[in-house]
Amino acid sequence: MVKEKKKVQLLIGLIALVLVLTVALVIIHAVRKSRAPAVPAVTPRPAAEVVVREREVEKLVTVEKEITSEMLRDGLRDMGMLVTDEYYFTEVVSYSSIKKLWKLDLPLTESSYLASYDGVVRAGVDLSKASVAKDDVQMRVTVGLPAAEIEGVDIDPESFTLYSEKQGVGNRISVEDFNNSLVELEDTARRKALDRGLLARADDNARRLAGNFIASLLDLNEYTLVFEETAP
Repeated sequence: MVKEKKKVQLLIGLIALVLVLTVALVIIHAVRKSRAPAVPAVTPRPAAEVVVREREVEKLVTVEKEITSEMLRDGLRDMGMLVTDEYYFTEVVSYSSIKKLWKLDLPLTESSYLASYDGVVRAGVDLSKASVAKDDVQMRVTVGLPAAEIEGVDIDPESFTLYSEKQGVGNRISVEDFNNSLVELEDTARRKALDRGLLARADDNARRLAGNFIASLLDLNEYTLVFEETAP
């Protein structure tokens, strides 16, 4: 009985040992499999028809990206009238009037005032009249722009400063007299702006802005940019 009992115990031990070894082998196999490098997926080559269509799409995109003279011209013209420089001023306006009897001044009838205003003279270029010629052989872009013009004179009414005022007997200053003085002030401001080169600066600034626009669409390392003055 003792011997049979020992045989049973020995058999049970062998079975347990086999099970342990089996589990160990399974674990080792799983670990090795997880560490093995993944086999890269094979990307199928596109069919010939797909390749041809892709090339056709690339050609279409290239054509759409081509910048023409008309595109450049229309882009500039869309900017319309562009104020490109301003001249700020402070001008003194004066008025004096006296009633006469024949050629003699009548005492106590003299009216006058002395005042000043701040304002700005604006100059610009009408880009709606711009022209563009793009030469892909000579690699040249010629831009035609009209000359700059004074667009207006703006007077700030809040800047009015009165230095002196005198109302003569029977000769009060009228609205018409006042408006005529403002017209003279605007004319003086225009002349001074012109004398100080307002239009020349406005031309230079317009060309600089137009050049920046062209450069945003074309590589000016490949093209030469030339400006011409066109008739108004």
